[in-house]
Parts: sequence; C-alpha cells; structure tokens
Amino acid sequence: MKHIVVLISFLLFIKFKGFAQEIVIPKDTIYLKYKPNDGSLPHYRGKKFKNKNGINFNLYKGDGLIYPKNEKSDTLQISNIMDDYITAVKDLDNLEKKWQEKTKPLLIKKYGIPYPNTTNKNNMFVTFLIEECGDYYIKYRVYWRHQKP
Repeated sequence: MKHIVVLISFLLFIKFKGFAQEIVIPKDTIYLKYKPNDGSLPHYRGKKFKNKNGINFNLYKGDGLIYPKNEKSDTLQISNIMDDYITAVKDLDNLEKKWQEKTKPLLIKKYGIPYPNTTNKNNMFVTFLIEECGDYYIKYRVYWRHQKP
C-alpha cells in the first residue's frame, strides 16, 4: 500500500510539473558590419584571426566576437543587405537599455530582480556579423567573446 501511495504521488508530481512553464526571455536580433582596420586605429582593432575556437573578430569599438567552428555561415547577395538592418556599434548601449526596459517584467518574474546578467550581450542579443567579400556578403552567427553564450 505504501508503494502505491508513493507511486501516485510521484505521478501527480510529474503531471503538475509539466504544467509549470519556464519563462523564456526573448532576445533581439542585431546585425553588425565588420570593417577591417584601415590603419587609423591600433593594430588590434578591426582585426580578424583564427584560433582553436573559431574565427575571432575585434570590432573597432567595444568587445570582440567569435564565430565558433561548429556554426554554419551563409552568403548573401549585396542587394539583399539593407543598411537599415545594420546596427552601429555606438548604438549598442541604447539597444541594451531598450531591451532591459522591454524585458523588465519577465526578468523580475523569473529572477526576482529587474536586471540580472545585464552585462552579457549573449543573453540579450542574437548577433550576426556581416563581412563584405566582393560581390557578396558572408553572414556569421557570432557570440560576444568573454561572455557565456
């Protein structure tokens, strides 16, 4: 009899746990354009290099991005890229504030505080890097370096 009570309790626990949905915090999608260093900045800015983790991109301002080896890139024709969709690196602070205000109720509901992990851009954005290569662009799904994906 004791085993039946334990079994029924376990099955009820699984059933009710299934009704509780995890709160998903939405991410905004941003597109950044890669510009190689034209010599006007320090040598480490606007630099692209490979290492064991994948392709690394150092932006003109701010952090670097990494394109992991296991991700797939995509090629796009120039006519498919509109400058309206490309985010300037200088606008990232403003976009972070907008994202925080937009997701504040969900963040409070999930974590109990308004802005946990607000320095981690990987929690806020799905980031793509666009690199110009002649008559086409390469679109990389990238992650902000030194921040957990």
